[in-house]
Amino acid sequence: MKTEKILGYEVHRKKVKNINLRIKENMEIYISAPENLHSDYIKNFLISKEKWIKNVLKKLEKIKEERKEKEYITGEIHNFLGQKYILTVKNGNFNRVALKNDKKNEIILTVYSDIFDNSEEKKKILEKWYFENAKKIFLELLKKWMEILNEDVKKFLIKPLNKKWGFCNYTKRYVTLNVELIKRTPFEIEYVILHELAHLKYPNHGKGFYNYVEKYMPNYRNAEKMLSAKHHY
Repeated sequence: MKTEKILGYEVHRKKVKNINLRIKENMEIYISAPENLHSDYIKNFLISKEKWIKNVLKKLEKIKEERKEKEYITGEIHNFLGQKYILTVKNGNFNRVALKNDKKNEIILTVYSDIFDNSEEKKKILEKWYFENAKKIFLELLKKWMEILNEDVKKFLIKPLNKKWGFCNYTKRYVTLNVELIKRTPFEIEYVILHELAHLKYPNHGKGFYNYVEKYMPNYRNAEKMLSAKHHY
């Protein structure tokens, strides 16, 4: 297999019919092209894909940044109700989290001096704050949608979920939401609540289920796209 540089990209000449362009999750760009295809054709193809390549790399960089382990230090970005907030960590005579919305969105985390450099303890304080907000906001929205749909649930839970935004046990009439939803927009939160409540009437994801969801939220597909980062309902 012959490899050549075109516009700074490595192009692998192979026994293929078309040019193939892939960007891997590690941001590696892989390009293969037919063995006898003229280099000018490949060059024009790459120029036409330049904007797309930049956009994909930008998205992957963003995902990489979001997945990075938080240190809970001043300057970090944390999300709340779909907005980005700058974390400011301060010494104090108490442990407290406060939200500041003015020229810059800010989460102010005040902690005792003996845990100022303790990431795990600061994480616990912030996670408790997220959970308390989730309890209040999710319950309000759940009540709103139960009234709209004329439904009720016997148990409502909020907890960390692995690869799920929420789920519904329709036989026991239990609804569980992922606490991480508190970092998403109210629109996304409401969609997940509607989605789970709809399962009380339609247990599976058939046509009837989506017709029912669409009746109450015609733009639900927008929420699905926003939530589509490898999570299920």
